Amino acid sequence: MPTRVVIRTPDGRAPGQRGLQTRQKLIDATVELLATTSYREIKTIDIARAAKTSPATFYQYFTDMKDIVLETSQLLVKKTNTALNSFEDGSWSSEGLSGATRLVDAVLDGWSDHLPVMRVLTAVAAERDPRFIEAYLAATEPIVRALTAATPNAEDKELVHALVSGLTSVAGHEDAESVQGLSKCQRRRGLARLVHAAVTTADA
Repeated sequence: MPTRVVIRTPDGRAPGQRGLQTRQKLIDATVELLATTSYREIKTIDIARAAKTSPATFYQYFTDMKDIVLETSQLLVKKTNTALNSFEDGSWSSEGLSGATRLVDAVLDGWSDHLPVMRVLTAVAAERDPRFIEAYLAATEPIVRALTAATPNAEDKELVHALVSGLTSVAGHEDAESVQGLSKCQRRRGLARLVHAAVTTADA
């Protein structure tokens, strides 16, 4: 039987039902703000205001901006694991370009409601923040497993790393209508071709 995860406040308390609802409102407000505002520009007072509560209430549940963004990333991790559950044996690669397309679509569709959070994880992890690196690795680990299963040689690790970087990069522009004249569909298709080529090369 899975262990039940108990949510704790910064001072160690387990919030009641009403507290959990307030906490969730703060998380939802954060995700909405990240969709329209730079992470660096958002203040805790902005989140509190959007959640129709006070900064003092915010600090009852989170220590700072980083803390709440990392909390929002937990759902992203769950969504990625669910989206790629059927890809982890590597059998998708035997379908050729069709399998690579399915993989790319599964990742980007799974992230569709969490793209702002993924962008923040990628950017802050690149600045070598240990907690964000850990969160980024957790969010991309299911992709690493799916790709590694299709490219099982040890020397292909750098190939897997490059493909994961490509997926997170494309995710950063996923909600843009056009990037360098390419539509969302074209960008996904190009990435699927890259994944297919990489897997084919690894098998050769």
